[in-house]
Amino acid sequence: MAKTSISHQQAAFIRFELNSNDAQRQKSALQDLCRLSRAGLTLRPEIKTTFEQMIAGLTVNASDLKVVRWALNAIARIGTVANTAESAKLALRRHEADPEIVAAAVSALASLHRGRLPPEAGMAAVDPATRMLAAMQTVAPRLLDTVPLSIDLDTADPELLKLALIVIGLNRDIQHLLHPRHENGEIVRALGQHDDPIVRQYSVWSVIENDRLGAEHLGVPLDSIDREKPNVQAKLLQLAPTAIEDRTELQELIIQGSILPSLEAREGLAKGLSHLFYEGLQDVTIRWAETETEDRVLLPLAEHFARHAEGSPSYREEALMLYDRGKAFRERVRLGAEGTALYSNVRGDIGRTPSLFDEGTDTERRTLMERMKTERELRVLILNATPDPAAPVDRDYMPIRPDKEAMELRERMAAVQNPRRRPIFETVYATRVDQIQQEMVRHDPKVLHFSGHGGGGSLVFEDRDGRASPLDGEMLARIVETYGELECLVLHACYSDEIAKACAAHVPYVVGSTDAISDFTAPKFTYMFYQAIATGRPYRQAFEMGRNEVALVDQAEATKYAMRSL
Repeated sequence: MAKTSISHQQAAFIRFELNSNDAQRQKSALQDLCRLSRAGLTLRPEIKTTFEQMIAGLTVNASDLKVVRWALNAIARIGTVANTAESAKLALRRHEADPEIVAAAVSALASLHRGRLPPEAGMAAVDPATRMLAAMQTVAPRLLDTVPLSIDLDTADPELLKLALIVIGLNRDIQHLLHPRHENGEIVRALGQHDDPIVRQYSVWSVIENDRLGAEHLGVPLDSIDREKPNVQAKLLQLAPTAIEDRTELQELIIQGSILPSLEAREGLAKGLSHLFYEGLQDVTIRWAETETEDRVLLPLAEHFARHAEGSPSYREEALMLYDRGKAFRERVRLGAEGTALYSNVRGDIGRTPSLFDEGTDTERRTLMERMKTERELRVLILNATPDPAAPVDRDYMPIRPDKEAMELRERMAAVQNPRRRPIFETVYATRVDQIQQEMVRHDPKVLHFSGHGGGGSLVFEDRDGRASPLDGEMLARIVETYGELECLVLHACYSDEIAKACAAHVPYVVGSTDAISDFTAPKFTYMFYQAIATGRPYRQAFEMGRNEVALVDQAEATKYAMRSL
């Protein structure tokens, strides 16, 4: 049976949230993508690679560990070896001390490699039981090297219990695999009374996710919400709308949940209401929206109002009112309204930028294609400076050949087949200090690359006579802060790490060096760094690949390269 594709609007919404730079919204979008994938929906082929690249980038670059973990979960659902395997391996190595990320990375790699876990990714260091339970999330047990499990619910490590609950929640389990005498519903109920609040949270989550489980398997009674930690409250309130049949009891619980001090709990309740509507529900939800102050709660409520606007004029009015609060709310209302009469009112604002996944008019599509082409371009401004070595003050600066390096770089980039991002290089030779901002405004780069000499906390540019003109790190930091649009700054000069640190507060990624670097190996870093970017790798991964290229020739040189990030 053919799988159904994720809708245009749903895909557009997820992409919008992943690009938000808000960790909470990114995590929720990744959770939505995983949920849709588990329900059998797929991304259309023409957008799948774009999503894979975005998610691989979050896996490597996100500073929030929950985003990293959910990005790995998404890789397990939609990823391919070519686009996401290296990111999963890197996450496993980088976060080897974080059991949740280790498990998510193992699950992703098991899915990508059909159960044959690659040993070079660091699998030998992962506990066998953890490795098996993590892999079971995405791969049938018959395809795995299973190990005997004997989980004592009273003494087992909470991390192992969480993995067991995930396996049950995803309905990937085998009855009695986790305990020889008890069925999994009994295990979930027992773990709902565990001392660890995270284990209790996962027990409720497994009831939410597994259709075979119901309210009778809850070990955390709904009437205990006030006594629970916020994370458990959130899951209980998310479950309550489908678990409580008595409308009066549910109304009372919604009122109780809507005034809880925990933002996380109120957000969970708002998410739980997403697909529920009955006459009288609006009496409490609209009053709640009128007093709620947090966008994280109002956003899922806006989606709820839009989804059920046809059943309530007051919902329609509330949805349109929230629609005007900003772009995030507009995307939420469009998502909820998809497939309803309200959608025609909110889908096509005059003058708005077409959504990536809107079908739109021919003119909109042409505009969109041009924009997509522009988005794939990466403007790189290379500033070279080679002060005249004949001048006495400049005798310490040996001549370099930036023109030769630039020619080699162009040849290397031409060899990249089907680039997913196309670096466009603009090179300025003999750059003077007073030309830096002028050239940045002229070329509008996303990457600024300096190639030349450094030392003493300064980069060495030139003056009008070709003599050395130092620029210190504080001044360069002011320049990049004022410009404000750089994605990456590459300081390919000796002793430039102190300058990199000064600039890192204003640029997401800054490359520098902690020592004098070799003129022989330096170009090797540059070539591989930009080749990796052209193939869709995020900046952090491209940096590691560039450093690896240097290490193939001289490992000591490779250790001198450092990346600073916000």
